[in-house]
Amino acid sequence: MRPLKPLVFTSVVVETPAELADEAAGIFAAYGALGCEITGSTGVRQRGAPKRSRLHAYFGKINQSSVRHITTLLSRAGMLADSTLPPQISRIEDPGWATMWQKRFEPFPIGDRLMVVPPWKRVATHDRIPIIIRPGQAFGTGHHASTYGVLRVVEQLFAKGRFARALDVGTGSGILAIATRKLGAAHVTAIDLDSIALENARENADLNGVANAIRFSAAPLSSIRGRFDLITANILGSVLIAMAPRLKARLRPGGYLVLAGILAREAEQVAAAYGPELRRLDLRADGPWRAILLQR
Repeated sequence: MRPLKPLVFTSVVVETPAELADEAAGIFAAYGALGCEITGSTGVRQRGAPKRSRLHAYFGKINQSSVRHITTLLSRAGMLADSTLPPQISRIEDPGWATMWQKRFEPFPIGDRLMVVPPWKRVATHDRIPIIIRPGQAFGTGHHASTYGVLRVVEQLFAKGRFARALDVGTGSGILAIATRKLGAAHVTAIDLDSIALENARENADLNGVANAIRFSAAPLSSIRGRFDLITANILGSVLIAMAPRLKARLRPGGYLVLAGILAREAEQVAAAYGPELRRLDLRADGPWRAILLQR
């Protein structure tokens, strides 16, 4: 009998400022890392220079394009100790992470009405709305504080009323678009420039029975037409500042905009980029992450 081939995983290693290592690990995890390990930096550090950590992120499957996408996000957020250093990528045999990770991904409630559920462990959710998510190389299982926070804000908005047209910018795993549709939005558009993210989002939409109710697209925000009652964008603070004019243009009078993926130190700068046209209604804190609710 031929022995089973061991599973092989990809290790991606970057150097981060020590105080931001946990947050950088959270971003890798949200993009599908099965696990992360933080160690001391092996580089020589000059006296007085900030401490560095080496962050090892382990993936079941990831390509060069996705690694570049993640490290670009980390660089923009100031989470790389040296943005000129390329990540170290290597292949390693599986020491049992995949099974351990799936065991750790238990169904868990979010807010009063939602329940995020992995497809391999579906449970009766009773009075909660199930959001079935198969994690892939795309942002959003609900575990990351940023995704959790924006889902809470969206759920609270739907408790006050329904929305005819919703737009999710940088949809990742599709979790926000799926939740928005299942909470009651009539028409949902979800966009992402990453083809792997869109593939994962479409798969998750199919698992939730809403594949035909959400329009997924690789179109850039600049090509989206019309105005929306609700827009969600869980990206990063620097990206949200850059796209502020385009996001404001897509929001109808009276509409709501939920921004997330924002570090605490970025929150005021992000909010300022959306004034004075939009009024800030709420600033939600989840650990070091912030979600901002605005209204035109």
